[in-house]
Amino acid sequence: MTFQFLLSTPDKTYFNGPADSLVVPGLGGYFGVLAKHACMVAAIGTGIAKVQSAGVTKLFVIDGGVAEVTPDETVILADLAISATDIADAEQKLEELKVKRVVPVSF
Repeated sequence: MTFQFLLSTPDKTYFNGPADSLVVPGLGGYFGVLAKHACMVAAIGTGIAKVQSAGVTKLFVIDGGVAEVTPDETVILADLAISATDIADAEQKLEELKVKRVVPVSF
């Protein structure tokens, strides 16, 4: 059983199609979505989103945004999304994103 999934930023749509499952970084930790999920709205944190679609896993580094989940559709409007080719690539891109955030303190 699938549900419609849309992952978009202000600049680009990264995924728009049927999905079998989804794991997303929320502010309080990762959460999963399957078809017929209860309705909810959640703030998105920073991490790796994993989408299973037609036997293929797609990975995205996500940073901020909001997710709206209904029984038949999930929409994520992310502040930032980066496509990754595999888990090692996703982890590297996530680490690079975190490093860019470190602001030196000067006195």
